[in-house]
Amino acid sequence: MAEEPRERAESSATAPSPDSSGEDHQLRRRRRGLLRMYYGVENEQGKEQDNPVDIDKAGFQPPVFMEKILRECSLNELYKKEERMKREIQELDSNMQYLVYENHSKFIKASETIREMKDDFQRLEDDMTHLGSRMEDITTASGSINRALADRKREIVKLCGVHHLLKKLQFLFELPSRLNKCMEMGFYAQAVKTYVKASRVLAQYQHMPSFSGIQSDCQSIVARLKSDLKNRLDDPNSTTSMTAETVDLLLALNEPPSQLCHQFLDNSQRQLEKDLAVIAAESEKEGERGAMDIVEYVNVVCSGFLANLSLVIQSCYDMFVKRHLMSTEKEELKRSEVAQQTLCEFIHSLMAQCLANVRRKLEKESVHLDSGQLVKAVDKLSGKLQAMNRLLPAAGLEHKSKQLTQQIAESHTSCHAQRLRQSFSDTLTSVRQALVTARRPSSQQDDSLNGHCTALYASIKSGLESSLGQLKAFIEPTVSFSDKRQFRETFCLCLVREGIVISFINHVLDTCHRFTETGDDQSPSYPPSLVLILSRLVHDMDRSTICYLVSYGDERFPPREQGPIVATPTTQLLRRAGDVAQELLDHYVKVQGQVISQMIRKSVETRDWLHTLEPRSVRSGMKRVVEEVTLLDKQVATLYEDGAKKEQGSEGGSRHTYSYTQGGKGYPYSR
Repeated sequence: MAEEPRERAESSATAPSPDSSGEDHQLRRRRRGLLRMYYGVENEQGKEQDNPVDIDKAGFQPPVFMEKILRECSLNELYKKEERMKREIQELDSNMQYLVYENHSKFIKASETIREMKDDFQRLEDDMTHLGSRMEDITTASGSINRALADRKREIVKLCGVHHLLKKLQFLFELPSRLNKCMEMGFYAQAVKTYVKASRVLAQYQHMPSFSGIQSDCQSIVARLKSDLKNRLDDPNSTTSMTAETVDLLLALNEPPSQLCHQFLDNSQRQLEKDLAVIAAESEKEGERGAMDIVEYVNVVCSGFLANLSLVIQSCYDMFVKRHLMSTEKEELKRSEVAQQTLCEFIHSLMAQCLANVRRKLEKESVHLDSGQLVKAVDKLSGKLQAMNRLLPAAGLEHKSKQLTQQIAESHTSCHAQRLRQSFSDTLTSVRQALVTARRPSSQQDDSLNGHCTALYASIKSGLESSLGQLKAFIEPTVSFSDKRQFRETFCLCLVREGIVISFINHVLDTCHRFTETGDDQSPSYPPSLVLILSRLVHDMDRSTICYLVSYGDERFPPREQGPIVATPTTQLLRRAGDVAQELLDHYVKVQGQVISQMIRKSVETRDWLHTLEPRSVRSGMKRVVEEVTLLDKQVATLYEDGAKKEQGSEGGSRHTYSYTQGGKGYPYSR
């Protein structure tokens, strides 16, 4: 209603012609007006003044409206207005029918619901009335019963107490026979439970003759019971669980805890030593028929010795340590500390033997270089020790677990490093033998120099990649001990990077450098071409191989420097490799120069120059020197073909110069 004047003004200002958009707007406005009329919505400033020509208002006057439209509209417009009004009337009728039907159905449902609620409340009211009458009857009957039994109530209570007391007395009088029966049937736990239940009453009334006799009979039976339990405790065939149960029964019979603790641990030690004997026997087997693999061996250790030791720890802690810790007396707390110290010493003595055998077996397995199986076994053993450490943290089994894991990792990485050194040594030996077999240089041998150099390079690269791939198992996310920061840092930096990668590179450089240590007056026991091959190998290591191998290891085992442990810089290795390559090349030049000079010297000294004829051709000795120099030239060119080669011709022959550089530093070789 409040918005109507504004809307009418906007519609009249925009398009007075009766087009389709104007009709829709007029229809929506009329609908809103009908809804306002239906719900009685009024303007905040009061009702709008009646308009006699507005068909949506209460003051609408048809004659005035007809006169207005006849005066303003043409015949076609009147037809259109008539059709539009018919459509609006039909639409309003359908809307009104829908509203009436919807509201009518809701009213019907509401009335039905109210009727049902009235019926339910009526039935509920009747039920409550009936219940109230019944409660009154019950109250009346209860009052009458109480009045009738009021005189006998005290007598009934007294008789019940007497009956209960008689049952207790009957239990006490039958106690010796019950204990004997339990002893005969071997039900020691039931016998102890029965005696403990009655011992307090017997001690309280022991001054009475009847109870004194029962107590003396029970004490003699309990003495025999203690003797039987102690005999079972000393039985070597008793299991750990049986021993723990026996000690628990003796403690319930007030036996001295300290004495029982030592006796319990001594008997448990005898049982555990049997498991240790099995572990020791299996650790000595290696390659024998029927010998266990490492994972099976660790399963036997965990399910046998360690499982039984865990049961002993749990039982001893509950019986002798935890029981005294719950007390507030200083004497009891002191007993608890003594028992815990005794238990820790017991654990340390047995675990030292067990871990020594396990370490021996694991170190033997490390030689096989199967890292996956080894890590699986160590992980299972470490998890078991961690679980045992939670039973008694004071025993320090977590430290022993870390120490064992570190020792096995060191042993295994040492075996991998030894295998790498041995593999390189074997390859170098085979290359040396191949060169010795073809002692005389030839074109075929020249072609094989590159093959020998490639074989040495492959031995270094593939061997190191294979070892690092195997050792990756130690830091897999599924391995429990790999998430320990101290182990991970030590393993990656000390054991892998420094202990394998850097150590192996230094070993290769040391091995190559030893070929330059021949004395001046000694002839080398190896072919000089081997020194040339090694010089090229070390030169390639200086250029790319060292950087590749170090980065390959760092990517798979990211090192983190900690404390005094510092990673060896790559530049240090590169400098050393460059120096070794230069020394090898210088030594090769020196050895080959001595060979050629010896040939020339022998050629001159063996000829009688005073009686010889005038030379008319090149002597055979000089031809051999030239051939030797030519073959050396081909060998150098085969390995250093990427170097710069310069030729300077002359009448007397030719001179070739080879050189290679790395990082601005030159390693010249000239002839």
